Amino acid sequence: MAYKLIAIDIDETLLDHNGKIPPRVCDAVSRAVAKDAHVVLCTARTKTGAQRFYDALGLDTYFITSGGAEVFDASGNAVFSQPVDPNIVKELLRYAYDNDVHAQVYIDGDLVYREKNDHAAVYELGYGFPGIAMPDILDCEELITPKVLLVVDKDKIDVFQKRTEQVFPMLATRRSRPMYLELTHPGISKGEALKFVAEAYCVSQQEIIAVGDTEVDKSMLEYAGLGVAVANGDKDLKDIADIVCASNNDGGVADIITQYILEA
Repeated sequence: MAYKLIAIDIDETLLDHNGKIPPRVCDAVSRAVAKDAHVVLCTARTKTGAQRFYDALGLDTYFITSGGAEVFDASGNAVFSQPVDPNIVKELLRYAYDNDVHAQVYIDGDLVYREKNDHAAVYELGYGFPGIAMPDILDCEELITPKVLLVVDKDKIDVFQKRTEQVFPMLATRRSRPMYLELTHPGISKGEALKFVAEAYCVSQQEIIAVGDTEVDKSMLEYAGLGVAVANGDKDLKDIADIVCASNNDGGVADIITQYILEA
């Protein structure tokens, strides 16, 4: 099979544990692009938090962000966008605050939360930009955001996720990191966004590779002709993947590109 498109998650997949792109991954991506393969970043991050990695790889492809809620072209123009219903955003924020859970939204690319705390500080380190504290966030007339992120303690997140799905069945709820719940408009997923991009490039499912590490990546692995989980990924994702490659620290993405695109 000649694969023409590879969709790659960013955190803990493309990036190593230090938040860097391994040099040999950069080299493999460059060689794949030179071979006319479509390299598409597909991340739960917003465009603001992920742009520097897109630029570092010298890409000019579509760019899937916010867990599939937004798709941008190489010029930074949104070709698809589906925000969460603003009324539900406020309900969700109240729910989070009532349960003593840190919540974040993303307004015009800015990271916004009610107050700065340890969870916000840790998130900002990886995000690459400082957030904006908005104590009166619930008083805003309208909150337009592609997703709402809740940060929940690891020992509580399983129960909290199930309860949240029951309280907000109108939203898609997925885990992007061990402590992160991502809530988006229903029907939004990385898989649906990947389908949108593939159709734009006239690439069939069988010609697609998708590589990821967590629950939020499941839909794109299931959609792709070849679904790949990195070795450091969640067990549930590795169980449904077609193959498991080397970890993010070991440059697993480079191995997949080399074997299935460069040497194919």
